[in-house]
Amino acid sequence: MSAAYLRRHRVTVPAKLRSYTPDETSIETGLTLDELRRMREKGGGPAYVTIGKRTVRYLRGDVDEWKAAHRSTISVHS
Repeated sequence: MSAAYLRRHRVTVPAKLRSYTPDETSIETGLTLDELRRMREKGGGPAYVTIGKRTVRYLRGDVDEWKAAHRSTISVHS
């Protein structure tokens, strides 16, 4: 179903099933588009799905899980 169909029929998608484009995932994770592409090629990074031959999407839940697993610990020195 297209996003327009979902809006027209007021269908809501649960937050964990919403998807991000690579650009949105880059912003969410702090990774560059090149880093995300290289991670996909090597089997790393957040889980993703392909739609057709070229369209890549990241499910929000998968991105959130990946971020939680790769969160850096920042220490503040006073």
